[in-house]
Amino acid sequence: MLTSFRTRLLLLFIGLAGGVLVVTLIAVTVATQNQAEATVERELMVSERVLGELISIRGDQLLQAAQVLADDFGFREAVASGDQDTLISAMVNHGKRIGTQLMALYRPDGTELATTHKLPEVTSIADFRGIRRVDDELFQLVTVPVRAPDVIAYATLGFVVDDVLAQSLKQLTNADITFFNRESGRIFASSLPLIQQQALLNAAQQARVKNWLADESLAGHLSTFSDINLLVSTSRVEATQEYRALRTQYFGFGLATLLVALALAIATARQFNKPLMRLTAAAEALRQGDYDEPIELERSDEFGKLGETFNTMRGAIAEREQRIIYQLEHDILTGLPNRKSLHHYLNEQLKQQQSGYVVTLNILRFRELNDRLGQRFGDKILQLIAQRLKQEFAEDCFIARLAGDEFVVACTEKLHKDVLQRRLRAVVVEPWQVGETPYRLEFRAGLVRYPEQGEEVDTLLRRAQLAARLAQQSKQLMAAYQQGSDEDYMRRLQILQALPEAISGRKLELHYQPKLNCGTGQVLGVEALIRWHHPQLGVIRPDEFIPLAEQSGDILRVTRWVCETALDQQQYWLEQGRSLQVAVNLSAIDLQDEQLVDFIDKQLQQRQLPAANLTLEVTESAVMADLEQAQQRLAQLRELGVKIALDDYGTGYASLSQLKYLPVDELKLDQSFIRGLKEDRSDRIIVRSTLHLANQLQLTTVAEGVEELSAWRLLQEMGCDTLQGYYFSRPLAAGEFEQWLAEQAAIFSEQAQNGEQQHDKTTS
Repeated sequence: MLTSFRTRLLLLFIGLAGGVLVVTLIAVTVATQNQAEATVERELMVSERVLGELISIRGDQLLQAAQVLADDFGFREAVASGDQDTLISAMVNHGKRIGTQLMALYRPDGTELATTHKLPEVTSIADFRGIRRVDDELFQLVTVPVRAPDVIAYATLGFVVDDVLAQSLKQLTNADITFFNRESGRIFASSLPLIQQQALLNAAQQARVKNWLADESLAGHLSTFSDINLLVSTSRVEATQEYRALRTQYFGFGLATLLVALALAIATARQFNKPLMRLTAAAEALRQGDYDEPIELERSDEFGKLGETFNTMRGAIAEREQRIIYQLEHDILTGLPNRKSLHHYLNEQLKQQQSGYVVTLNILRFRELNDRLGQRFGDKILQLIAQRLKQEFAEDCFIARLAGDEFVVACTEKLHKDVLQRRLRAVVVEPWQVGETPYRLEFRAGLVRYPEQGEEVDTLLRRAQLAARLAQQSKQLMAAYQQGSDEDYMRRLQILQALPEAISGRKLELHYQPKLNCGTGQVLGVEALIRWHHPQLGVIRPDEFIPLAEQSGDILRVTRWVCETALDQQQYWLEQGRSLQVAVNLSAIDLQDEQLVDFIDKQLQQRQLPAANLTLEVTESAVMADLEQAQQRLAQLRELGVKIALDDYGTGYASLSQLKYLPVDELKLDQSFIRGLKEDRSDRIIVRSTLHLANQLQLTTVAEGVEELSAWRLLQEMGCDTLQGYYFSRPLAAGEFEQWLAEQAAIFSEQAQNGEQQHDKTTS
């Protein structure tokens, strides 16, 4: 029976089919086993690479948050001046906003200014970055220089690395992340279960981490940096599950093949060989990371299902990698490209010597909107803005979101500037529908042209932001970058940096402009006016540095210096036999200072000066900034005996009803009404009515800006009390004023008497 041809042929076919199947199954088993191991290893490597990218991106984001603190005018001024209260307040407030747990500030020479934790010893302050161990906790540190414009300090912010972060990283890397220290037996952050964490520590202290991974059916990479151990691990069972299912399918297929081999040996051998080879080749391509070519098996049998399984697995892995890449290059909230993508696009444009525009778009007072209506509302607004930008610019421009409420539109020169502005206006003009309520928002945009106005991406963005500030100042939608704006910006920084030293070093000066009795020409007093001449910056006008001092908080120190210097001069004049009224200007911020009243009282008592000889001048706008508080503070000052003058009257916002309740002794008519007094009938009517009003309210009146004798004569007729202006004298240094007082006072007194005599003759 066995010697018959049919039997031997059958046995031969069965043997051939069985042998081929066995060899193929062995080959597939070995290949899938190798592929499973390679997949586990590749997933670990991908996870490590993604972990590194995520930590780097997080570091960039944290660095941007730290840079906001370093760029803050008030903070840099606090650093430059060494003002600990302002410094600590700025660091604490900023730390609360961005969720930092560690804050430290060092001078460039390593001297500590302020810190919440004791930082480890390093050769350079700039080395405080990356993941470091501080006070038995793990932090991701970022360090930025504080420039004004030179480096005056380094600010280090630390963000704790804990289990919450480890869990977030696990969701993105698809691997467990564990930071620990083998010597101290401490786990700083981990996404592993608590039981596995303790077992890992025990194994690490016995140098048996590899054995522990094998016992737990885990695969992992252990690395060490500084004194921190990092373990990236994943489950072998989950990683190789698809390959085990694949081997099971192979073995099931082999058993079925052996059962039908007797009838279909030759046909089956031919049919099986081709798909098996393609499956083996596909497994090899998958092992090497090639996900592009699908397996095309137009079959409905097990091989077809196996091909579908391969294709499903290939697609899932490719989709996951694409998703990770997308998240690295796009803003998750709006779906727009992020800062990294914008940098790449603009760098390519500049490299190819292309020309075009970069426009930054910001929402005015977006932070207030967020605080008032909530984070969810703000997110919805940002998504709506992104949608409109896509509708208007997606076809021929690159749109990105940098951070917060800042969007960027980059267009080539093919799009004309007027068209760009028209499209931008179309984006912002319509109300924003959130739920059932429409909201109107204000926007400001800054435009810069490349490469003419910048050959680096950071330079273009900075200049576009400067242009947006110009648009905000001029209250228009968009402004183009103006050459020299950088110089103005740097000058403001230099002024802010130099002001504290000018105050402490007494490099400011006071000039005094005389105030004369309108009827007699007698000098009654002076107004103290601040002056500053810087050796490098030249003459710095008060209207240039006073607003900056108000922004930085230095205005309080400036006011105190002015008061002390003016009262010292008044005391000196009193000792010389000159009793002169001295007027000092206050700002709106001074009126908010709770210590102002005590300060003025103390300065007067120290010099034993009568309070009635000091006049404090406030503008209408300063009073209206907080009317209720201004009324209270001025009333307290008036109780000391100090006189209160309302400066620039007629140009601000105070109404007659408010004037009725303001505790003031004196009205100062703005010089804009006085200079045209002779020619302009309207000015004469306004001045006459204001003087009459002040007389009825029993207020003293002062006319500023008297530059002609005719204006003096008219003011005499109208009943003005006091005069001040360039006709009499410009503001003078103390010595010059004393000389002027000796030489000119008698002349003006004589002119006043002559004027009265002429007036009497005319009326008679």
